[in-house]
Amino acid sequence: MRIVFLGSPEEVIAPLDLLLKSKDVGFELVGVVSQPAKPQGRGRVLEDPEVAKFAKANGIPTLQPLKASDPEFLEQFKALEPDVAVTAAYGQILTDAFLAIPKRGTINLHPSLLPKYRGATPVQSAIAAGESTTGVTVLFTVKKLDAGNIILQKTFSIGATERSCHLMPRLFRESGPMLIEALEILKNNEFVGTPQNEGKITHCRKIDKTDGNINWEHEAEEIYNHFRAYDPWPGSYTFFGDRRIGISDMVYNPDAITSQDPGQFIFDKKNHCLVVGTGSGSLHIKHLKPAGSGLTNAAAFWNGLKDRSHPVFTSDGA
Repeated sequence: MRIVFLGSPEEVIAPLDLLLKSKDVGFELVGVVSQPAKPQGRGRVLEDPEVAKFAKANGIPTLQPLKASDPEFLEQFKALEPDVAVTAAYGQILTDAFLAIPKRGTINLHPSLLPKYRGATPVQSAIAAGESTTGVTVLFTVKKLDAGNIILQKTFSIGATERSCHLMPRLFRESGPMLIEALEILKNNEFVGTPQNEGKITHCRKIDKTDGNINWEHEAEEIYNHFRAYDPWPGSYTFFGDRRIGISDMVYNPDAITSQDPGQFIFDKKNHCLVVGTGSGSLHIKHLKPAGSGLTNAAAFWNGLKDRSHPVFTSDGA
């Protein structure tokens, strides 16, 4: 079975690597498709996505079209004679012309329990919603977003303190063995998968950089879940006066009692943290990153305040 893998970020190298090592069980990785190189850093030097770097380092033919709909790319893709195309966080919409090329079909590794959380941000959305479980779905790719029949699906727990930056790579590591299992299933040409339950569809919304702005009027648990969801991007931040303060480390204790108003904070010497009031409950902050400064701990931030009588974090920089 000739396989072409489409993906871009570092997280999806795990299933790609496992696929590369599976030639002895009948799966030959004949090509990789990734996003084009983009300017990075202050020098704006062109740099490949991590998947493209991995593929080139391993001598795998690599295509990086500006658009997956380009006729030239489609001809190059067709020349690879794929039986199956596998997509994992590739980042481009695939056309009918593309989907018609793989002989057995195109399949996708999606980090959610479809039909729940269709779209581009399923991991962040699950954590932000306070979910305790999520999963990975291997499904057939169709023109409609994440709507194809399910080939294989497994459920995984979400740790109470787990952040997106930890959950995302963990789910894609788990997806590797699932991908091999799904490809085995596809050796049966009669297999068409299981239709999704249309009555249980939910969608992810696009995340904006302003989503990281903390509203201290919300409940502590909701703020904490958003903090976990938005790490690494867009991160969580607040304002002290007109200075933006990035929040690098936050702890939530549901049993903690506080008398502070939302956003008001004090320093807890015993636990070496700032205790911040919210709409319900409090949150402990141990590390912060003020704009224009490096990472600092709570004690250093507190000791640097000119007035400690009633310090308050706000969401508007006023």
